[in-house]
Amino acid sequence: MSGQMISGVQQGMTPAEVRSIFKSEPHFRRFEGNMEEWEYRKFSPLSDVGWSIILIQFTDGRVSGMDSFKDRSMNLDNATLTRPSPTVISTIDNFPPVGHSFDRERTMDGFEFRKLLDNVKYSSTNEKKRLIETALQQYDFTSKQAKELVEQISFTSDQKEMMIKIYPYIVDKQNFEVVIGILSFGSDREEVRKALRLR
Repeated sequence: MSGQMISGVQQGMTPAEVRSIFKSEPHFRRFEGNMEEWEYRKFSPLSDVGWSIILIQFTDGRVSGMDSFKDRSMNLDNATLTRPSPTVISTIDNFPPVGHSFDRERTMDGFEFRKLLDNVKYSSTNEKKRLIETALQQYDFTSKQAKELVEQISFTSDQKEMMIKIYPYIVDKQNFEVVIGILSFGSDREEVRKALRLR
């Protein structure tokens, strides 16, 4: 994936336009309501870069956001997600059912969570988001845990983005208002509720 490809993705583009830039389907797709995320990956074996990962978010069928980062922690044999969420993460040919069932084995215990929280706390903004997104591949969270994680993110726009991403993995969605309540302005809180169809 070249820098030209990444810079070619613009807000408001359709999925077809994104496909034409990357000349392929995404490696993974995640979706919830009117939100969808595509993930493209490329491995660079001849350098220390490791995996180049691009995340493209769509809202109502149009590009609404994008993030790109390098992941040196993943080797080539660990390219696939071994424990995908039963309803949110899927491969292209295998879409999950709409209902979300939770497994106690996926809920992070207190010790594991404190370790994750400490790692998030002392990381850069992009690294904070990457750590949380990586954890979502294996774990579900309570609203209280989600609140503590999102509070570590400095910027409102990044907080809103993470709330929308983490919501499908919340085991007690009825309590998610404690997470949304982090946001200072009512307009931001309403924006998140609308995106998650909570109103």
